[in-house]
Amino acid sequence: MTRDRSTAGGEAPCAGGRLPGIGHLIPLMTRPMPFLQSLADLGPVVRIQLWRRPVHVLTAPELVHRLLVQDAAKTEKGFVFDKARGLLGNGLFISEGAFHLRQRRLLQPAFHRDSIRTYTAVMTREAARAVSRWEPESPLTISERMHELTLDVLLEALFATRLGAGHKARIHQAVPVVLTGFIQRALYPSPLLEKLPVPANRRFDAAVEDLRAVVDDIVAQVDRRDSPDSTLLSLLLAARDEQTGRPMAPLQVRDEVVSLLLAGTETAATTLSWLCYELACHPDLQDELSEEVRAVASDGTVGWSDLPRLERTGHALSETLRLHTPNWILMRRAVAPLQYAGARLAPGSEILFSLAALHRDPLRYPDPHRFDPDRWRQRGDHASRKLFMPFAAGPHKCVGETFAWTELLIIAAAVLARWRIGLATPGRVHETATSATLRPRGPQLRIHRRTSHPAAPGGA
Repeated sequence: MTRDRSTAGGEAPCAGGRLPGIGHLIPLMTRPMPFLQSLADLGPVVRIQLWRRPVHVLTAPELVHRLLVQDAAKTEKGFVFDKARGLLGNGLFISEGAFHLRQRRLLQPAFHRDSIRTYTAVMTREAARAVSRWEPESPLTISERMHELTLDVLLEALFATRLGAGHKARIHQAVPVVLTGFIQRALYPSPLLEKLPVPANRRFDAAVEDLRAVVDDIVAQVDRRDSPDSTLLSLLLAARDEQTGRPMAPLQVRDEVVSLLLAGTETAATTLSWLCYELACHPDLQDELSEEVRAVASDGTVGWSDLPRLERTGHALSETLRLHTPNWILMRRAVAPLQYAGARLAPGSEILFSLAALHRDPLRYPDPHRFDPDRWRQRGDHASRKLFMPFAAGPHKCVGETFAWTELLIIAAAVLARWRIGLATPGRVHETATSATLRPRGPQLRIHRRTSHPAAPGGA
């Protein structure tokens, strides 16, 4: 099975089903993955329309890798991020160009392996505390629990004891509202819609303002001259520009923390939610992974040095990131002429790509909709960095990739050591694109205790 990988005449083909005024917005929002996957059959570059805005979709991984790596200097992040910058500030997740490069260099020490090693104790403690409080036999909405847990881990890594209960509750309330509203706002056809006094707009604006206010309060409590703890916040405050020696401005520290809270919670939580659903559907694999975890650490509290021994658990997480890649759409805008597979893109052209769709290409991943961790026993072409890019690639690749992998393994181990996961009700799990990631929606889970589980930390 092969596809025609060229575009004739410099003009990419247009996808069918375009509606007057709104273009392809309905299939993109109601059945995003089937729609995006179907575009590959039309060619390596396909035109769609979002409202009246033309957008070029890259459907071949080699082209996406080139866009993100070799052509990175010829692009910026595009209209979705233009909108996000006005709403959420100019943190690393959103910033561009020389400013982004400078900020990335300032933040990188906070995500060095030596720094992440110090966070593993926090991750292990929070994971054990959270999963020990789950109620056996009762239906469990796993996505909610995982969002709570990954946010708790990140909050402890960022702030440690500086975070009061009131601040924590406000962040827990604000983050999901912002993540959901972010995509909705980005796809509004006119900024005038943001001004309408409807409940969704009021909730989003209030959540953004409260999140900023909470972070400002916490940062203001920290003395930049004497911040002895090894939190992400203390490392941000201690960072100095290589050329000027200046620290980050308070507003920029706020923007970076907000960016970390949003980007660092959603991807990990969505991945862990999908992992639990897949394990519920594959009980034999689940038991195999539980045995692996217990062989490494009988109580499931794995440390930094234990992580390489969780090989099969790592395979299951890689397969989860392939089949359920959280970031379903990303965008760039050309700032110089580009050409992909014969299609010419002028400066100003909006470019869309879906890592989730690329990772389900049957030409590269046989039987792509089957959850099969055995794919990862061998490091073949499918695992190359040009095909498998769950954390993207190039200068905008996720700076927290190692942090995320460490967190995923530690939380997965805590769950597998204590609980056996099953479906509470029969039915199919659906993907919902109402947030920045493709979250699972459908049957709830039910958990059962495994034998000889550990006591809850802190008497919980």
